Amino acid sequence: MKVFTGVIIFFILFFTLGWYTEVIITDQAEMILTELESLATYVKSADPETINNQLEVINQLWVKARNFWVLLIDHHDLDDFEVALARTKAFLDNNVPVLALSGIAELKQIIYRIPDQLRLNLENLF
Repeated sequence: MKVFTGVIIFFILFFTLGWYTEVIITDQAEMILTELESLATYVKSADPETINNQLEVINQLWVKARNFWVLLIDHHDLDDFEVALARTKAFLDNNVPVLALSGIAELKQIIYRIPDQLRLNLENLF
């Protein structure tokens, strides 16, 4: 009976930790998505100072999230985001807003996909 109780406690702890991790990743992804939406709005309004400030906010959120995500997520997705972010920054530095908006859309898609891939459902199992 002691072994059964120990196994049950282990599984409860395991699933609780998994759920908590999913909640943290989803919350961080939503914050980054919100800031990316704001960046797209600022790019459309062509305000260089606000764009630079928003890029700094996104970069800070990304560094914070990456430090946690690197333990749990496929590195390919993280690298894709960093490459797309660097490309978008280059487009903004060179004053090419149309391509920058394309890069922002790519960043949003990458961030949107990450929590979805971690979610435990039948689609991810098979």
